[in-house]
Amino acid sequence: MTGVRACVGAWVLMGITVVAQPGDPGDRMMTAVRAAMAPALPFPTTDADGVVPSNGSTEALWMVRPVRPGDRSIEVIANPLNEVNQARATRAMAEIEDNIQAAQRRAALQYDRAVSEARRTGRSQEVDGVTLSDEGIAGAQIDAESHVTIDVAINEPTFTLSVQSSIEPAASTQMSIPGAVAVIAMPSNAYRDRDTNIERYAEAQTVVFLGRVTSPEVRKHADHHFGLAATATAPALVIRLRGNDTLIADLLRKTNWNSLLELMR
Repeated sequence: MTGVRACVGAWVLMGITVVAQPGDPGDRMMTAVRAAMAPALPFPTTDADGVVPSNGSTEALWMVRPVRPGDRSIEVIANPLNEVNQARATRAMAEIEDNIQAAQRRAALQYDRAVSEARRTGRSQEVDGVTLSDEGIAGAQIDAESHVTIDVAINEPTFTLSVQSSIEPAASTQMSIPGAVAVIAMPSNAYRDRDTNIERYAEAQTVVFLGRVTSPEVRKHADHHFGLAATATAPALVIRLRGNDTLIADLLRKTNWNSLLELMR
């Protein structure tokens, strides 16, 4: 695979249907990755703006954004025309609205107490307002569950990844891919930021290491902050999937991993 050896990939956010340039080994590898994942991605492509399915489908749960040559990611997003997805979004918006109203009530009570205290003591008091953090994690959760981003790194000298989570990434107990060096997974979870005391949502992630690459090392850098690193010794392919855990599991089951492993030999 001299083509793979000559290519340098990166973690980037982009789209899906790959149109390869004949002379670009990275684009050829992206075409191979897309083809290997085809059984798990039988969804329509988006329109030119990446907003709705190009065929107007209301039945498909998912759709895929077109990819330009040079992109190193595949982006799968929830179809906004689908009734199931619309109902999920409506529930999330209702939860966000409830959280904001509760924050407004707390702020109003705090203001009334501050005014009363100022009248009694003559000293002013600071009052917390309503901020984006008062929405809670519902917004972040619905965003995470409404997409899967498939980042493809091709023959990087080193592969590094940083995640924030209450759960340490570890070897997957749910999925084994014969021939893979490692499959590292992290389920979706919530954690509280120590510096801001704000609750945050960490989307599900799985990273698959193929080819000649060292077994990845996971290190804890700080509370809820982990790093993952591996070194390539020859042609290697690292695929990171993040977002909707159900679709990630389907991709891991249905992808033709053998076709990608053959390219690494």
